[in-house]
Amino acid sequence: MIYLIITTSISNKLGADYYKVRKDRYVYAIAETLKHVPSTVQPIIVENNGYDSSFLDNFQHAGKKVPILYTRNNSFAANSKGVNEMLDIQVVIRHFKIQDDDIVVKLTGRYRFLSPRFLTQIMEEEKQYDIWVKFFGSCSLRFEPYDCILGSYAIRAKFLKLFHTLSIDNYKSAEIAFARYARFCGGKLKEVTELDLECLFAEDNRLLQV
Repeated sequence: MIYLIITTSISNKLGADYYKVRKDRYVYAIAETLKHVPSTVQPIIVENNGYDSSFLDNFQHAGKKVPILYTRNNSFAANSKGVNEMLDIQVVIRHFKIQDDDIVVKLTGRYRFLSPRFLTQIMEEEKQYDIWVKFFGSCSLRFEPYDCILGSYAIRAKFLKLFHTLSIDNYKSAEIAFARYARFCGGKLKEVTELDLECLFAEDNRLLQV
């Protein structure tokens, strides 16, 4: 089974204006992404501010409501927001009883797939590989062997279960931490050339297509 875990964090900053901007982007990006998700892939949304419900409850895929899980992991104090996000992913795996050999595709909710290209690649190669990562520096804008696009990757669930989340804070970035884990965790690795993904960076609203 292939799962698409869409990570969200509605209230990353204070202020009604920022909330609206963030909400509008989530609504747009998730709706656009779901248009490209094959019916055999199960999307799940996770939000980490402890809500009981939100606008995220309204998405549908293949004629069914997209399951959503609310956590409180945004309250966990870490140097990197990547820690909070990985905690969310691991909670989703436990809550929905995702099996070791299932494949988890992670997608940052503010980003959007521009086509089904990456998901189709995973479906075609799921027996050959365990991990699919684009090694690339979002600042250097070039191939980097120990940096990656963390906005979307795919990995067999058992390797996510083994990932030591707090280790992220030992690195300069979550991207570097995950890139190194992907190379050394023992899974069969596929270096992805194109994700067909639009990234929107929260720090400066920069758009990047990879």
